[in-house]
Amino acid sequence: MRYRVLGTLELRDGGEWTSLGPAKWRMLLAVLLCHANRTVPTERLMDELWGEEGRPQSAGKLLQTYVSRLRQALGDESGDVLITDKQGYKAHGYRLAVEAAEFDAHRFEQLVEEGRRGLDRGAPEAAAERLREALALWRGSPFQDVPPTPAVEAETARLEECRLEALDARVEADLRCGRHASVLGELETLTAEYPFREDLRGRQMLALYRSGRQADALAAYRDLRRALSDELGVEPTPALQRLHQRILAADETLMPPPPDRTEEGAPRGGWGAPSAAPRPAPRGPQQLPPASPAFTGRHSEVAVIRTLVEERDDLVAESGEGGAGGRPVVIAAIDGTGGVGKSSLVIHAAHQLADRFPDGQLYVDLHGATAGLTALDPGEVLGRFLRALGVDGSSVPSDTDEAAAQFRSLAAGRRLLVILDNAASVEQIRPLLPAGPGCSALVTSREMLTTLEGATHLHLDVLPRDQAVALLERIVGAERVGAEPEEAEAITRLCGGLPLALRIAGARLAARPNRPLRSLVTKLTDARGRLDELSFGDLAVRTSFQVSYDAFREGRRSDDQDAARAFRLLSALPGPDVSLPVASALLGLSESRAESALERLVDAQLLESPDSIRYHMHDLLGLFASERAEQEDSESERSSAVTRALSCYVATAQQAVALLDPLRPWPRHAVEGAVVPLRDGREAETWLKAELRNLLAAVTHSADQPEPVARLGMWLAQCLQWFLYPRAHTQDLRTINELAMRTARRLGDLEGEAWALDHLAGACWLEHSYEDMRECLESALEIWRELGHREGELRSLCNLADALCELELHEEAIEVQERHLALARETGDRAAEVVGLGNLGRAHRGLGRSEEALTCFKESLEGARRTGNIHHQGFALYEMGITYMEQGRFPEGRTHLDQGLPVWKQAGTYESWRGHTWSGLFPAFMTLDVRPGPR
Repeated sequence: MRYRVLGTLELRDGGEWTSLGPAKWRMLLAVLLCHANRTVPTERLMDELWGEEGRPQSAGKLLQTYVSRLRQALGDESGDVLITDKQGYKAHGYRLAVEAAEFDAHRFEQLVEEGRRGLDRGAPEAAAERLREALALWRGSPFQDVPPTPAVEAETARLEECRLEALDARVEADLRCGRHASVLGELETLTAEYPFREDLRGRQMLALYRSGRQADALAAYRDLRRALSDELGVEPTPALQRLHQRILAADETLMPPPPDRTEEGAPRGGWGAPSAAPRPAPRGPQQLPPASPAFTGRHSEVAVIRTLVEERDDLVAESGEGGAGGRPVVIAAIDGTGGVGKSSLVIHAAHQLADRFPDGQLYVDLHGATAGLTALDPGEVLGRFLRALGVDGSSVPSDTDEAAAQFRSLAAGRRLLVILDNAASVEQIRPLLPAGPGCSALVTSREMLTTLEGATHLHLDVLPRDQAVALLERIVGAERVGAEPEEAEAITRLCGGLPLALRIAGARLAARPNRPLRSLVTKLTDARGRLDELSFGDLAVRTSFQVSYDAFREGRRSDDQDAARAFRLLSALPGPDVSLPVASALLGLSESRAESALERLVDAQLLESPDSIRYHMHDLLGLFASERAEQEDSESERSSAVTRALSCYVATAQQAVALLDPLRPWPRHAVEGAVVPLRDGREAETWLKAELRNLLAAVTHSADQPEPVARLGMWLAQCLQWFLYPRAHTQDLRTINELAMRTARRLGDLEGEAWALDHLAGACWLEHSYEDMRECLESALEIWRELGHREGELRSLCNLADALCELELHEEAIEVQERHLALARETGDRAAEVVGLGNLGRAHRGLGRSEEALTCFKESLEGARRTGNIHHQGFALYEMGITYMEQGRFPEGRTHLDQGLPVWKQAGTYESWRGHTWSGLFPAFMTLDVRPGPR
């Protein structure tokens, strides 16, 4: 099992990274990870989860349940990973066994330590590499989806400080390597965020001075001195004052060391190092567009591009003027959806690398995805390049192949950087690539240019939350964002982290400096008008998306129209993603034809498919697709598509639940259409887990829809009960059953309403809301009797008896349970009789009638064995064990509990009838202070 906390809390066991379920589970795992490989006492855990004043009376039992749930999530049935440390027979605390390689926080600290050792021994390149690798593990704030606990808050603060120290060390390593220009933008951000960190300000001053910006370096010192004086009443440290004096005196020893002094064994650079020979002055074309002043983040992507170029640059330098021959040109191909910031990234990186290409930088926008413009012809671009390199216009060949050959010849002996922005295809850019070993090319495209030989591919995704907020700060101002932090977070969320959308939102706010951020949040919250709001001046999110969509809408390939239709109809399907079989049902196409359409959308960055199994659409793209669907598809077509998809969900979910629990009586419905084939219970559980968020979204979506979608959603809720209830998904159960009840009443479906009430009672049971449970069941019973539905009446009577027992109304429970048993025997329902006998035993035990209780439990156990009901065999053994112990017959109690453990395991679930796992039974047994006797 692997864990990562440098962002959201996630775990992985060979497959995808997944998040943990309820908040309390995440809190428990987070606290254990904060103390990895150390025992955390149970008292400390309860304080962490509830606080001293908010701890419920059942905190001990709840903690055992959470531990058991966590073990199940970790696949730790034997308790070898989440270890129970005991004092005597009772659990004293829990310890999570974690290897350093399994935990991103531990791996981060290992890499930082290796980086620091590299700096200490004078190996800055190795140090920078280790530190970049460490910082690349960060995905956001530590534990960002975990509710705060004392341990989590303390560990978060510690890790944030470690991250800042690692950033500082990596900047120091880059400075020692002579990469002063490449760290300036990052230092500007860091010093703005941490204005009183003098080490960072010193590195900024040094980088500015080495970049020929002595005045800016001195101004940076003055700004810090003024801030320290105004805010803290102190002066800068003596070390920083000395650096200021050396910059003031234009001390040449502050310049970077020569390349041959930065290898292992070279002296440490610090804020002063031997001078180096300056790079040759640029003598070629300088075509780079201005870098965006608002460019934010993308540190790992910039580092990859920079490393590719710098490593090749070093090889060329080592090999001499014409060295490194035969090595391919460095090509970095950056792909991503429209508006994700590809152009800003390569222009930013190119400016950082410009001094490595003294023969010039060539730039062209190829208009591969520009609204209203046709993609540039390679021959036209070659003409521009050749003229920029000094070729007379009359000497530029008209033949593209000849022009490409001439361009390669001119570039062969030079050090050129070529930026091919907004490419349409590999065919468009192939003639434009230089061939000289000292040349590099940066290419951007909406499509992944997989057939581009020798390229390093970078996929650009939306900005993570912290970088998105930082981008908004750059445009709007840190003071405004700091005054409304929640609204700033909401804007970044509603923009989906898409840089283009954030730039537009920021521009709208910047144009109205007195308008609060919440005013824009209100407008963006309206999904139907969001794309209208994300338009300002010559920028528009909708226009950016339209170009990619029109390529399919107007395309001539056989699958173009399928792709355009798929793009539109996917917006009608609720849920965060879609699997291929469900998409096939939605579109009414064969799986092969549906897959072809979906993969075309993936290639065009209109869909995402990280694992080639499931497909996801960015929120803003979903809004655009919905607009196109409303314009181009009839309401009937959209409704039919959703009906086909929901029918597939219902049919497959019914099949899955039947495989997991074939003996359980529950309503099954005949549904026409596609079904995902499942062979056994393992495949069924895997499918349900993978689709759960989509299934829940489908229930929510369908609640307000007309027939047949509404009825399908209600049936889906009925089916999901049998998957969610044993796993204690309490909130989901309450939500879907309340929706199902509302839908049933709207459709006039009494049976559907009764099932929803009965299932809602199950959610109340898990919440310990027994009065609400009783009310739901009494309402359900009225409907069952009106309908003459014996099976439903049996079920609700049995559950009502449970509720009455929990309310300690044991006499009433016995009366209800006897009515249930009479009806079960009248209808010949042996399974219901088995359950009823067990519940009757519970009621007798509640009144202190242990012998009557044991008689009921024994009859229930015998009946469960005859009918093959594994679950209720475990229930009866558990109840008999507890009853014997209450009588003081500890050896017999232990025997029955020991017998019950393997029964629960054989049943394929580790949940007891009260929601406990089998690993929770043993601590419960020990709380009775049992002295073990002979086995």
